[in-house]
Amino acid sequence: MITRSARRIAAVLAACVLAVLPAAETASAASHAASHTAAARPGAGPNGRTTFGVQPSSADKPDGRPNYSYGVTPGAVIRDHIAIWNYGAKPLTLNVYAADAVNSAEGGFDLLPRATKSSDGGTWIKLGRSRVTVAARSRVIVPFTLTVPRTVTPGDHPAGIVASLSAVRTGAKGDRVQVDQRVGARMYLRVAGRLRPLLSVEDLRTDYHGTANPFGTGTATVSYTVRNTGNVRLAAEQTVRVHDAFGGIATVKGSRDLAEILPGNALRISVTATGVLPTVRDTTTVSVDAVSVRGDVAIPDLPSLTRSQDFWAVPWSLLAVLSAVAAVATGWWLRRRRRRRGPHPDDARTAANAPKKRAQASRASAPVAMVLAALSLWAAAPAAHAAEPGGLNVAPRHGSATEPITLTASGPCPDGTRNVIAWVKGAGFPRDGKVVVGNSEIGTYPAAPGGGRVIPLTYTMQDYALDSGFSTLRGTYTFTVSCLEAPFGLKSLRDFSGSLRFTSKTSYTDGTRATPEKPAAGSSAQPGGTAGQGQPSTPDGSGPSAPAGGPGSPPAGSAYASGAPAQGGVTGVVNAASADPAGDAYGSLVAWSAGGFAVALLVLLAGTAQWVRGRRGRAARADTSG
Repeated sequence: MITRSARRIAAVLAACVLAVLPAAETASAASHAASHTAAARPGAGPNGRTTFGVQPSSADKPDGRPNYSYGVTPGAVIRDHIAIWNYGAKPLTLNVYAADAVNSAEGGFDLLPRATKSSDGGTWIKLGRSRVTVAARSRVIVPFTLTVPRTVTPGDHPAGIVASLSAVRTGAKGDRVQVDQRVGARMYLRVAGRLRPLLSVEDLRTDYHGTANPFGTGTATVSYTVRNTGNVRLAAEQTVRVHDAFGGIATVKGSRDLAEILPGNALRISVTATGVLPTVRDTTTVSVDAVSVRGDVAIPDLPSLTRSQDFWAVPWSLLAVLSAVAAVATGWWLRRRRRRRGPHPDDARTAANAPKKRAQASRASAPVAMVLAALSLWAAAPAAHAAEPGGLNVAPRHGSATEPITLTASGPCPDGTRNVIAWVKGAGFPRDGKVVVGNSEIGTYPAAPGGGRVIPLTYTMQDYALDSGFSTLRGTYTFTVSCLEAPFGLKSLRDFSGSLRFTSKTSYTDGTRATPEKPAAGSSAQPGGTAGQGQPSTPDGSGPSAPAGGPGSPPAGSAYASGAPAQGGVTGVVNAASADPAGDAYGSLVAWSAGGFAVALLVLLAGTAQWVRGRRGRAARADTSG
């Protein structure tokens, strides 16, 4: 398990982030993690913070390229550079190496760890230095040479360059654990020749889950594998349908488009269908349409394929009801055959006691009905509507997960602001947020008529989700923009917050309702300022990170991370972004709650009246008997 101090990772990726790989632990070797993250080491820099990043560069200084992208021919030789940054207050010694690119389990871009041998594009890169020492708050530019083999096959051969920080730590049980924390730069290599865009759908499986309602519908889990069997990276649009024997179509949840599948890689997809009518043999149909990756050149003749499979959907509860009906009918028929027999002696006593038993059951049911009604009354009472953070307009106000978003602050940053930073919080992202705009100079972004800055996000919400290791966007996501006092500082002069709410897995609507907040003096703009708590990590132990946009920001892949406990209480930034907005749903919530409140009240009144009548009846019978 990763230690508490290692979890205090707060990542800030700059404009040109390409790929940042997560930290993980093994008992004997560096991590095999594979996502985007920051790096941290206890005791490095002020308050234990260690920050480093990578960025494409010229021989003199970093440039504005978002990644390395080369179109090459067999035997070509390319010379380029990479900048390695240290944002901490103490020198850092980092390992630098090249590696092949692969897809993570959730479909994100990933690079092989150092312990895993590369066999493709990563072997073509020769770095000028494999280990560098970077002074505090400075950078080192490392040259490299890319040599394409003469016998290489046409198509894409993705790779990347990684800077890693290794440390040995003592685990909770006293065992020595080596932690390898890395950041990396993506490299897309396309060799001239015939491109073969091919996808396949494999291992389609559907599992039906029934319902206790004999006339109801159940759910089905559909899982399958999408494999890139061609030689070029592709995106894919997917459609999953579940049909019953009568032609009805169930509702499928969790289906998503795939942003990027690298050649030779495969992604396992799992979705849930609701409202599945069990008709013994139902059918699942999966359609996958290949499309060009966003930002890549258009590729003609992209494939489309469809796979179908029947599965068992047996209505067991309905069969049980039919069996019970058959049993009752059989019993009735048997009684008809005994109609000439006289009544049994016990039948008279049973008939005489029947009214008394019914009265006892009625008296016993009244308190139970009252308790149930009271519980319903409490559960249906309308909840108080909490105020939401605001002051940040999200445009477009109604859009999809695959289109770019622009953030506009409702007012200007205070005097003395030099940089801005932005991140998003919500379901799926780390608790302390994922950075979407790196620590950038405020002049990078134009001013709106009201004085606020207009900040376009480089990537879409779907991209940020995949980058964080999940695919389904749901509920409300809150953006926070902080005005920073200095490029290397973490002090926020003012925060602006706004939100959007996903009404389906692919579309959202505006969720902003409140006004901007101003944090207390000295609050931190870094996500994760709660005293005594570490930054939450992704499942592999990594911290948050994000691609960041805009020129003038720190290098791609740069990140802030803390290896020591934060000082003080909850920061202003965390306060500004920690609410859970639900404004647009409040009206419908009130309507449903009011209806439930009225029904529960009527049931409670009816139960009370029945209870009072029972007490009066018992009192009257007692007086008569007396």
